[in-house]
Amino acid sequence: MSSPSPVHIKDTFGAIFIGALVTMTIYGITTLQAYFYYLSFPQDGIKTKLLVASIWILDTIHAIFMCHALHYYLIDQFGNAAALRDGTWTVFMSIAINVIMAFIVQCFFTQRIFKLSPLDRRWWIAGIIGFFVFAHFVFGIQTVVYLFIKKQFSRLKEVALNNALPFGISAIISDITIAAALCMLLRNSRTTFEDTNTVINRLIIFAINRCILTSAMAILETIVFTVLPNSFYSLAIDFVIGKLYANSLLAVLNSRARLRSGTTQEESSATEMSLRFNVTSAVANHQTSLLQVRTRDRDSLRRSNIADEEKGDQRIVTVSTTASNHSRKDGRTLDEGLAL
Repeated sequence: MSSPSPVHIKDTFGAIFIGALVTMTIYGITTLQAYFYYLSFPQDGIKTKLLVASIWILDTIHAIFMCHALHYYLIDQFGNAAALRDGTWTVFMSIAINVIMAFIVQCFFTQRIFKLSPLDRRWWIAGIIGFFVFAHFVFGIQTVVYLFIKKQFSRLKEVALNNALPFGISAIISDITIAAALCMLLRNSRTTFEDTNTVINRLIIFAINRCILTSAMAILETIVFTVLPNSFYSLAIDFVIGKLYANSLLAVLNSRARLRSGTTQEESSATEMSLRFNVTSAVANHQTSLLQVRTRDRDSLRRSNIADEEKGDQRIVTVSTTASNHSRKDGRTLDEGLAL
């Protein structure tokens, strides 16, 4: 009877240890993003707040499972070569948590695409994207179930072709279709206002960057798991990819504050100003007229209020203008595409 092959610590637990360090760093960013969201957007609906809370809780559970797995293999079972050959339940459950987080985030973007799509095409666009998102979720859960069945790390190659490969391909396709749809819809939302188009361009760049990041990690994980099924480099990548999905959602929600502040700074010379002109009147008593013009940005619809006030020998004319919140051609605002 042949003896079991030795465990190569460097390519297995050394890989997931490095992946865990990177993952915990990103988890800190996720926590900061969640804190910033609740601090900056207390007016958001309960659905959005619950969504952010659920993503952060799932991300925290994933971090706990990951730390438990590392402690089990590197501390509790230190020197026990037999224990290192079997997968503990927290390793496989961490993958399941990532699958659930990816599904929630992709459903969020699919819903945004549905709301921003034209009425006559929204079901087709959202339906196609939803198909790939659901396929990604199903293949992911199927992969986790097979990992629990196989259990031994030496049998991971049996999972690679039949389960992990479709799982990775569906993840790549779903991310690309979401990014392509967002770019198309945002491009069609261009208006005659230069500031609105600047915001749209920033959102398009963000959508492309998000797609490149998550898709590149999914491609890398699929290739590594297929080519090197006996190593844990794919697990290390999977630790990270779940955090990227969580951060992509929080970054989209928090980007509203940055976009608003950006347009405010660009227009500060024209928006937060007060001009006073003293004009000598030609009337006999030389009364002075004071013209005061004030323009302010707001995140509501455009409206203008003009009030004339006479007080003593002065006339004060106040003009208040509130700028539009990047309205679309169909009357909806772009901000509707960033929150529930």
